[in-house]
Amino acid sequence: MATSRQVSLVVRRFLWGQRNYSTGDIKTATTKVSRFAEIDARIEKALPPKIKALWNHPAGLKTIHFWAPSWKWCLVFAGMADYTRPAEKLSWRQSAALAATGIIWSRYSMVVVPKNWNLFSVNVFLALTGVMQLSRIYLYNKSLENKSKDDESPEPIMGPRIGDDKDDGVNFGPPVVTDPGEGFGPPGTGPPSTK
Repeated sequence: MATSRQVSLVVRRFLWGQRNYSTGDIKTATTKVSRFAEIDARIEKALPPKIKALWNHPAGLKTIHFWAPSWKWCLVFAGMADYTRPAEKLSWRQSAALAATGIIWSRYSMVVVPKNWNLFSVNVFLALTGVMQLSRIYLYNKSLENKSKDDESPEPIMGPRIGDDKDDGVNFGPPVVTDPGEGFGPPGTGPPSTK
């Protein structure tokens, strides 16, 4: 019975991340302080009281919950650096992925315990950066569509067309050629005769 109690204690301490435990008899076991705990105690002793709260926070400087979002700011800065790139060289898939990641993880950062405001802020800015890039891509594509519509100017009118009794700007069919020499050089000079 004592062995199963010791095993369950070791498993619990492993799962919850407790350090400095011994697998020996629990009542008589002496624990040795780890090197990390010694360094942590020295740093904590040297810190001012206001920074001790940040140091010992569950999402503080000693945890991955602080450093992972801090490095994620590099993605935000890279996205902001893309503002200088021309819109035709931007990838909508990459921008959509950044925006979706920012939105999803912003929500997640408010649900997890402890609430991680660093993670929340970096993801809000990541979402904003992605949405801004998507809007730049959308506006660029719209300007291309408008430019292509402007380039499709109507053909110059070369006389009345078949089925067009009045000149209302709508032309159907090929042009009606009344003079065989029209459009082939000076008046009176037409295509060569086939007689």
